[in-house]
Amino acid sequence: MKKKFDIVLLSPPSRSFNHYRPPMALIYLAGYLKHNNLSCKIIDVTEKTVIRNKKFFDQINKHRQSIEDEIIKQIKNNPTNIYGITCYTPEYFEVLDLAKKIKEINPKATIIVGGIHPTLYPNELFEEKNTPVDFEVIGEGEETLFELLTAIKNKINDFSKIKGIAYLNKDKIVNNPLRPLQENLDCISFADYDQIDMEYYSNASPYSIRGCFLRSAYLLATRGCPSACTFCVAKKLRNYNGGGKYTRVRSAKNLIKEIKHLYKKYQIDSFYFIDDLFTINQNNVEEFCHLLKKEKLHLLWGCSSKVSTLNENLLKKMSQSGCIQIDFGIERGSNKALNDIKKGISIEMISKVFNLCHKFHIRTFANFLVNLPNETKKDLNDITNFAKKIKPDIVSINVFTPYPGTEIYDQSSYKFTKDEYQTLTYASILIKKSPEKFRFSKHKIDILSWANSKNNEFNRLLPNIIFHLSPRYLSIIIKSKRKLNYFSQFKFLIQELINQKYSN
Repeated sequence: MKKKFDIVLLSPPSRSFNHYRPPMALIYLAGYLKHNNLSCKIIDVTEKTVIRNKKFFDQINKHRQSIEDEIIKQIKNNPTNIYGITCYTPEYFEVLDLAKKIKEINPKATIIVGGIHPTLYPNELFEEKNTPVDFEVIGEGEETLFELLTAIKNKINDFSKIKGIAYLNKDKIVNNPLRPLQENLDCISFADYDQIDMEYYSNASPYSIRGCFLRSAYLLATRGCPSACTFCVAKKLRNYNGGGKYTRVRSAKNLIKEIKHLYKKYQIDSFYFIDDLFTINQNNVEEFCHLLKKEKLHLLWGCSSKVSTLNENLLKKMSQSGCIQIDFGIERGSNKALNDIKKGISIEMISKVFNLCHKFHIRTFANFLVNLPNETKKDLNDITNFAKKIKPDIVSINVFTPYPGTEIYDQSSYKFTKDEYQTLTYASILIKKSPEKFRFSKHKIDILSWANSKNNEFNRLLPNIIFHLSPRYLSIIIKSKRKLNYFSQFKFLIQELINQKYSN
């Protein structure tokens, strides 16, 4: 007889196209439920086609359908009466379709949807005709989902006291009060990596610490971004909590415990903090660096940061503890342009931190953003000149996508219909076809061609070759318990380098 789980958590089909990036939210949800004695299963189907070239994207619908078919197969093989699905805005109809198919398999199933889209727009899924969705989790999900599952299991039909949910009651949409945020992240952070295919996710690849070919794992160390960038939903998400400190950090000891588990069980050689802003709390980062050296794990690591949170002393300690790369959202090339998007940093601050990173041999990954409101040809020239000045090891020039929930989108005259949500995944290529929706710049430059040419111009092989021939990298390979994995994955590395360089 098959084991019946208290809940099955699902990744939408298109999540499988993320290069070796696991469903972090589901991992932490599952771990918290398990810690509180509820049985849980994650269904997360991985896409084994690693190289995402033009041929792959020409057949994207075929790939997506194949993933969905496998999800349905696994749903049938993992019985439960409660399903949880996570949802970004472009996945709206994927999630809706998946929920409908679950109801066809099990008409008595309870469907719970969480994630950024239902948090920002809690009524939309309930407004669908004959909606299959029964509940939504608004905001952070661990405590809310546990409380909701407990109520359903105990056949309690009054859900009015559960904070952080929305639901239908006699065809009326009910939005309960928001749940106050849990300030102590250590008491809810119990990532259950055993639920997913870690043999796949920890594969040697250049996607975790981007550009560095390593066996790696992702971690979450913080929650809540304090920035107010006009192109990001983080600012609006702050409105969807019921109080409490918004930016929070896991203790250094708690992080070290998780890293030791990942190293011992999955034999990783590196890790990457996927947080918006790992260095929110400098004291905690310093303690983390100290403990990492004390444990003598000799792992390499990377993170995302903001130049306003870094100084020379901290960068030195990060480097000494194994930090080899920091990803930065630089975005623009002048102080005026940075102020326009409320970035909260300056050209001078960026230049200083990049010089310090070079000093301490920390690779820099510089993200720039184009197609922003009132952007001129001068703004593009400023980006080019500034990138040349700060000399990042890797440059990524991204074309702005007007996601609902960003300040730019909320202030624009055009609003997407639900039918258009799925176009957001490939919005940048639609600038020419639908400029009224996707183009925000003043200039008439072909922004896609410009971004591609600049990415090719700035991203040269030499910096990557130098890193991969460095004693720091080679010593990791020599000490690795999974050397054969590097050899088996090397062909994909070469294919991906060719794909990225010549597919545009």
